[in-house]
Amino acid sequence: MAVLFLSQSVGKGGANRPADVSAVHQRLMEIGKIECYRCNGTMDPKIQAGIEAVQRHFMRQPDGAISVNGATHRFLSNWEEKPISPGVQLPGKLRAAWDWVNPLLPRGSYCSSGYRSADDQRRILHRFYTTTFRGQIVAKYGQKQYDDVAGDLLGQEDKVLEMVRGVGQAIARPGSSMHQKGKAIDIGGPSDNEQVRIVRMVAMAHTDLFSIKAPLKERNGCVHFEIL
Repeated sequence: MAVLFLSQSVGKGGANRPADVSAVHQRLMEIGKIECYRCNGTMDPKIQAGIEAVQRHFMRQPDGAISVNGATHRFLSNWEEKPISPGVQLPGKLRAAWDWVNPLLPRGSYCSSGYRSADDQRRILHRFYTTTFRGQIVAKYGQKQYDDVAGDLLGQEDKVLEMVRGVGQAIARPGSSMHQKGKAIDIGGPSDNEQVRIVRMVAMAHTDLFSIKAPLKERNGCVHFEIL
């Protein structure tokens, strides 16, 4: 999608130059915020409503105005639906939360995890131990202790959890995860600082759905956030 060029402000109280209004109208149709119809460059209630629909993703009280290079302009320029990894489940409110965050996230972002069963959580914990953080665990606890626990991951799950957490990876015990409760989403991708900033902005705009607890940057490269 091409960058949205604007010469002056558009929307409520804006300069509303015809070329700028037409560009916003086209972008709002492209992203599905307004129906498809012809625009003669005149600001109208449908375009105004479309601007506010975009702003509801990240503003508690939309102002209906697009300033050049302001937040609304930047989000419209970079608006892009991000993928959900195969097998990820987003039941109920999880899907609503993802839909609010999704198009604002930086390019390369994707939903890496939603609802997880206890068995799913256990597989992730064991993978962290045997693969993702193996080197760090061996460096901190020694090869012998690593091998002793690795020989009985299920029987020594408390120790597995302790050692994975001990190298700095936050993870819940299988059976107690917020993912298992259907209240957490993980975002993968290359721009975790920007992901955190955007999730925080969306959460402040939707305090009825999102937990205001700060999104968590995890050592495995994901950003974790929770809903109510």
